[in-house]
Amino acid sequence: MRRRGVTLIELVVVMAIIAIAAAFIAPNIGAWIPRYRVGSATREVVSILRTAQMKAISTNIPFGVAFDNDLCILYRSSGGFTAQPEQVKLPTGVMFDNNTFPVNGTLGKRYAEFNPNSTSFSGGVTLKSSNTKVRPKTITLTSSTGRVNVSD
Repeated sequence: MRRRGVTLIELVVVMAIIAIAAAFIAPNIGAWIPRYRVGSATREVVSILRTAQMKAISTNIPFGVAFDNDLCILYRSSGGFTAQPEQVKLPTGVMFDNNTFPVNGTLGKRYAEFNPNSTSFSGGVTLKSSNTKVRPKTITLTSSTGRVNVSD
C-alpha cells in the first residue's frame, strides 16, 4: 500500500534549505533599498520635469519646477508664480546635490523653467544617497531642446 504525503524528515530538510537561502539573501536586501530609493526618486523628478515641459507646450504658458531641500514643486509662471498640485518629496536618505539650476529671485529657490517652445534653462541636479556605496544619479536639461537626460 502506497502512502501519499511528506514525512517529517522531508519537511525539516526543505525548511533547512529555505532558512539557509534566506540567510544568504537577507544581507543583500539592506544594500538594495538605498539604491532603489535613489532610482525611484530620480524617476519621479524626471517625471515632474517632463510634466512641466508638456504643460508649457500644451497651454502655451511657461511652467517650471522649483527645488527646495527635499521637495520639487511644479509652478505655472505666467503673471507670477502659481504652485500646482504636482510635487515630489524625496524619500528618506535621498537628497539633492550639485544643483546647477539658476536661483529664481521671486521664489528664492533653484528653478528649472520650460518655455512654450520646449526650450529650457540649462542646468542639472544630482540625487545622492546618504549611503556612500550607492552611486548618485544626475539629471540634466539641454537648453535648446528641453531634453531631460539621466546619467550615473
